[in-house]
Amino acid sequence: MKSKSLYARMILVLGATIALCWIAAFATLFAYLSHNKASIWDDKLKTIATRILLTIPAGKDMVATGPGLQLRDPALAESEQLVFQVWIDRKRLSVRTPGAPASPLRPDFEDGIATTVIEGRRWRVYSVSDSEGRICVQVGNLHSVVDAEMQHEALVGLVLSSILLLIVGTLMWFVVRSSLKPVVALEAAMRSRRKFDLTPLTSSTLPRELHPLIASFNHLLEQVSDSIEGERRFIGDAAHELRTPLSTLQAQAQIALRATTLVDKDVALTKLLLVAQRSTRLSEQLLDLARLNSSANAPQHALANLSDLTLLVARDFDTHAFQQERAIQLDIRSNCIILCNIDEMGILLRNLIDNALRYTAKGGRIRVSCGHEPGATQEDGQKVRQRVYLEVADDGPGVPLSERQAIFERFYRVEGTSVRGSGIGLSLVAGIAHLHQATIETGDGLEGRGFCIRIVFRSAEALS
Repeated sequence: MKSKSLYARMILVLGATIALCWIAAFATLFAYLSHNKASIWDDKLKTIATRILLTIPAGKDMVATGPGLQLRDPALAESEQLVFQVWIDRKRLSVRTPGAPASPLRPDFEDGIATTVIEGRRWRVYSVSDSEGRICVQVGNLHSVVDAEMQHEALVGLVLSSILLLIVGTLMWFVVRSSLKPVVALEAAMRSRRKFDLTPLTSSTLPRELHPLIASFNHLLEQVSDSIEGERRFIGDAAHELRTPLSTLQAQAQIALRATTLVDKDVALTKLLLVAQRSTRLSEQLLDLARLNSSANAPQHALANLSDLTLLVARDFDTHAFQQERAIQLDIRSNCIILCNIDEMGILLRNLIDNALRYTAKGGRIRVSCGHEPGATQEDGQKVRQRVYLEVADDGPGVPLSERQAIFERFYRVEGTSVRGSGIGLSLVAGIAHLHQATIETGDGLEGRGFCIRIVFRSAEALS
């Protein structure tokens, strides 16, 4: 289901709110007029009846002797439906207005307000008598007149409230539209940007509520920019690293072609083979680095036995170590279970062992260890889960203390060493360790010399 825009949602909410306000206003107005109009007419009937009674002379018998006076404008007699009657001794009708029925408006002649039905017409009547009870004045008005007047006033009030709410709705629509104009302008500016334009967005013209969103988006743009810049540096460094072995390959091939003796040709081909092997290793590390970067956002971790992985990879290097006159010693404990990406752990192990072999002289030793760290005890007496470690130590020249952190940076090489490395292997190790939330520790190697890299993994229970 496609989500609605913020503008459409706000307009919908405002429209619904205005409609509810209109219904509530109409209901309130109708209830008010129904109650208040009846009270006003009752008061009016009471006032008129009392005034008429007070104008009748005391001690006089009011007997109608003929038709009443005629108005200059006969139409005025029908302009008002209010009528009254004057009764004497509740038997004789002395005076009544034109249009008033001949029968009493209130047959019981009780004082007060009441609703009666005479000849099928509903009347609202107020009756009042003098102190002796001889003269009774009854003033009435048709219910239809009261209802018509109430409906008219309700219609006027409804039209006025509708106009008012329409004006309010128009103003609110204008405010919403004006408030969202900076957002629309920002969206248009983003669409018109050139490819890879990661300039931070400005939030000065946007509502304050959107500033955190813009700040988060700018943070994301900054991360993307750093990532792209890192890839650019990597491509540049990789091209620079590949230029040297490729040039050497070309030079050694030319030397081999110009060689006049088999001995010179064999020497050139041997050097050519060494350069080709170094180029192959560099290409493999670059591919591993690209694969690691592509899978950094979607790691696929599973439980694995680090002991078995370490043993498998170390045995793959046995032949290579024997040819280089190095010895690999294994100190592997069983059941070192960790949560990891098996392919990435293979890359990490290969680079650690290959790096140790490269920096160890002929006749040297390399020790590959895997096991559990000794368990610690917390203050409450509970034992901390044992962590799994992987350690590769050698008896080579070692790494100066000041450079032990820098060697894990991409394309970094220790100055003064005769070994020609790519500077990628340990950066791969650091990247994989970071993805597995593992810590890297460095120290001296075998017998107080050489170099040692120790990687400590969190327990599988803590990561799962």
